[in-house]
Amino acid sequence: MLLLLFLSALALGSLPPSHGQQPQLQTGNCDTSWFDYHGRCYKYVATPMTWADAELHCVSVGTNLVSIHNLGEQKFIETLIRNFDPAGGWTWIGLSDIHKEGHWMWSDGSAAKFSYWLGGQPDNAGSNEHCVHQHNGEELKWNDLPCSRPLAFVCASRNICP
Repeated sequence: MLLLLFLSALALGSLPPSHGQQPQLQTGNCDTSWFDYHGRCYKYVATPMTWADAELHCVSVGTNLVSIHNLGEQKFIETLIRNFDPAGGWTWIGLSDIHKEGHWMWSDGSAAKFSYWLGGQPDNAGSNEHCVHQHNGEELKWNDLPCSRPLAFVCASRNICP
């Protein structure tokens, strides 16, 4: 059974975390500089951009800012960010409530059923925090910020690798 799980994970391009280990980054079926996790391709972009410009950049290559749907995917994103920024700097993800205050939506249109907020967040400090980033720290939990702040970001394919 364990061998079957290993082979299934290998076929998907990523091994599941075990005993607290972070997922491994593998290209799988993704293009160079993109990393596969369960059939989706992800790319960390270090060039700081506003949330909107980051989303436009992702869209220009047929993707969106990353949507995160479970803890396994969250841990994969943490690994991806730390691979390029060991300090785990602030990084945009595709979640925002820019369309309606308090109603969080992923930019790729997927349902926002999973959350990983930093304690006390979201707080909409100054009534102007509508976009979400991975906060630095031991765990890259989520925090809301003004969308105009330039940050690095992660793009992800919607379903299949670009």
